[in-house]
Amino acid sequence: MDQRPVVSDLDFQSIKDDLVNYFKERPEFADYEFAGSSLNLLMDILAYNTHYNALTANFQLNESFLDTSLIRSNVVSLAKTLNYTPRSARSSRARLKLDVPRLGTEGFYVIPAGSFFSSSSGSTKFNFYTIQDYTVSYTSGQNSTIIDVDAYEGKLFTQRFVFNNNLEEFPVFDLNSPGIDTTTLNVSVNGLKHTQVTPETEGMTAIDNNSRVYFVEETKDGYHRILLGNGVLGNKPSTGSVILATFLQSSGNIANGAKTFSVNIPGRTDITISGNTTGSQGGQPPESIQSIKDNAPHWFQSQFRAVTENDYKTFLINKFADIQSINVYGGEKVNEPGKVFIAIKPKSGDKLTAATKDTLLSEVLNKSSVVTIRPQFVDPEIIYLVLKSVIIYDETKLVTNRNVIKSKVVSLIQNLNNAYVGDFLASFTESNFSRQIEDLDSSILSSNTRVSLKIKTTALNGTLDKYKLNFANKLYHPTDGFNAVNGGVITSNLFFRTGREVKSGFDDDGFGNIRLFDFIDDKKITVEPYSGTIDYETGIVELQDFNPIDGEISFTAVPDSFDVQATENIILQTESEGSFVDVLEKNEISVIKNLNLSRSI
Repeated sequence: MDQRPVVSDLDFQSIKDDLVNYFKERPEFADYEFAGSSLNLLMDILAYNTHYNALTANFQLNESFLDTSLIRSNVVSLAKTLNYTPRSARSSRARLKLDVPRLGTEGFYVIPAGSFFSSSSGSTKFNFYTIQDYTVSYTSGQNSTIIDVDAYEGKLFTQRFVFNNNLEEFPVFDLNSPGIDTTTLNVSVNGLKHTQVTPETEGMTAIDNNSRVYFVEETKDGYHRILLGNGVLGNKPSTGSVILATFLQSSGNIANGAKTFSVNIPGRTDITISGNTTGSQGGQPPESIQSIKDNAPHWFQSQFRAVTENDYKTFLINKFADIQSINVYGGEKVNEPGKVFIAIKPKSGDKLTAATKDTLLSEVLNKSSVVTIRPQFVDPEIIYLVLKSVIIYDETKLVTNRNVIKSKVVSLIQNLNNAYVGDFLASFTESNFSRQIEDLDSSILSSNTRVSLKIKTTALNGTLDKYKLNFANKLYHPTDGFNAVNGGVITSNLFFRTGREVKSGFDDDGFGNIRLFDFIDDKKITVEPYSGTIDYETGIVELQDFNPIDGEISFTAVPDSFDVQATENIILQTESEGSFVDVLEKNEISVIKNLNLSRSI
């Protein structure tokens, strides 16, 4: 019976060997020497042909499915079947307060779309533009008005087209500029403004042959194109129509953080920036291939409405690019039913600006949320992990020295934020951390890491930015009055208070009370024994006012467990200040006993 050759292999040599072995089993080629013969060339041709066909079939099959596709144009095309439009580049946005003086007796003034503001981030200069008109109104006797305007970073372009091919069903016009922010795109035909139709609005928009609408899609080369109506689905332009497309070409995330702006509105040198401007946010490059693969199925599943927690995540990830981590949880988890809470840590900072929150609520969530659910943004609460590690090693297995081990562990602590903490719901486990330490060097025998939790607050104008601190973990409290003499399990750094020349601080009495003390002659003198409360079970600390002088005040607590949980809007980050690493040889028994404490107290 013939043994058929195996031709499904993707390796050329394996295919050729299979062909040669097949021919050798034939009686007419039983004693034939293929190497160096003319038939060997035929084997090469057959193997090459089979190899190319196998690779082509494999590539075609892979590129036919969203999960296995690698080429961006194919991923975009497959996402289109799920009615998903990949996010374009996004311009960094800043909300500016403009002081607009009144000219004469005018009742209003219009700040036109395209008004220019210049700014810089570091040594790089950026241009910001408004993308809509803002009307400033004056009342009788009013000399000036302050108005909020949104300015978007980028280079402002206007591309002009003339429609002269009436045979096209849907007239198509390519925008040959990379990095376009399609949310800033304005299209007009013969001076009449058209409205963009997106997948989430097409079911709510009544479109007929008179509707002035357009569609946007990504091209195979990664640019974008405009599609106008065909006379049935949207108005079709007549031959000779002039199409103007105005848009911003974004610089992406490098423009995030711009805070200093200057006004460049022609003829109005009197308009100035009023007050401090929060840093610009939201600038990002186009959506990545992996992000499209992840988001498209969830987008299709949500059907353009936000009901479940995953629906809210999908909408925000698609519409807002500046997201490093996001967590969404229902109000029933925090005893506030009827709400959904959204915590976002942006790539450009620790929290969203008020302007960004307002925009996401009005332009994204309110259009998709059901009536009975109210979305609400909450800022991430960052808890810093202060790690104290004792590393035991075997000198006979050490190739370098103990300082190299220490450097490796310190580097590991610093890199934890990019590994498995630093995101929502990313908890810290001591056992996992110990395994990572032991993998650093073959000479490491064991490690003992103890964790403290730190929350940072800021005092400004005699007021703390928050008086309720949530460590979100049970705190170590074996008995009432535990460690009261030494300050309990929660302490603060030293700080100044208004009207006092000595520094003050906080600790606890072991009975659930926060004590305020003055630090005099290296001693703690309690001045207010009931300056707040502490719940050891929940980790919640509530403080009373204490008139601090401006500056940072941090609070450190000892958790009950060596593992630290991150829930709801909590993010864990490692803290270099206060963390330390001791590296000891296994025979240094007396030192090990002193350092290997059960708690960080």
